[in-house]
Amino acid sequence: MDKAEKIVAEWYSNHPISAPHILTKLKSSGRELEDVQPQDLYPYDQDHYDGLDANARLAENTGMKSGDSVIDVCAGLCGPARWFAAERDVQVTGVDISPNRVEGAKKLNTLVGLQDQVHPVLASAMDIPFEADNFDAAVSQESFLHIPDKPKALREVYRVLRPGGRFSFTDWVMHTPLPDDEFEQYRQRFACQSMLSIPEYQTQLEKAGFTVISADDVTQAWGDILARRLRMYQDLDAEAERAGNPSKGDDFLKMYAKFVDDVQQRRVGGVCLTAEKSH
Repeated sequence: MDKAEKIVAEWYSNHPISAPHILTKLKSSGRELEDVQPQDLYPYDQDHYDGLDANARLAENTGMKSGDSVIDVCAGLCGPARWFAAERDVQVTGVDISPNRVEGAKKLNTLVGLQDQVHPVLASAMDIPFEADNFDAAVSQESFLHIPDKPKALREVYRVLRPGGRFSFTDWVMHTPLPDDEFEQYRQRFACQSMLSIPEYQTQLEKAGFTVISADDVTQAWGDILARRLRMYQDLDAEAERAGNPSKGDDFLKMYAKFVDDVQQRRVGGVCLTAEKSH
């Protein structure tokens, strides 16, 4: 793990949404921790933009079908991975560099009986520890911003996909170059290593060997989603402090408010890309 990846892993070790937080929320809802189903976690474990609808889009974009082997790159606590396993009947390997997230994912998988279907692995997206042509589909959600060498990671995803396999993912993009001091704020507060423009992402996918199927600008939809997430994080931060779980604090919340404004002003934004390994 290089220096940048250690920063990302540390950032997620203090994230307000964690396995202990999810279990706290589950208990506070009155649910006993016996016979918990994957669906019982959905209100709490889908830490990505647009929740279950986003999962469904990625499943559709990749043509995910029963029995497929799927890799989720930068899978975090494996919330989406559990959804793919439970709702699409696939095997999912979730790669992540944060020990905190990988161990938390294992506990949550076992809690809902998916430990034999969802497999969290501690590894770098820039050095995926699997042989070539190993997976039928690949997904990722709002995570490549944390990867120092995006072209290398894209080449790795291409390598481990089988011919004809599709990679569908969402990520932050930069519509207007940010001044260095502003980007440094993104680096410090969000562990953001770099942002590409949508055309740059398409070019890098093609250089990795992919054929780009679609590149959808989702910035406008994200503006509303992120405003709601800001309110959620404000509530979660207070809850985390009361429960003794990690809290991001005022600096994170102020920076998140800036992020929301930058998205609504189309300085930065989001993209959903789908690409195919054609040979």
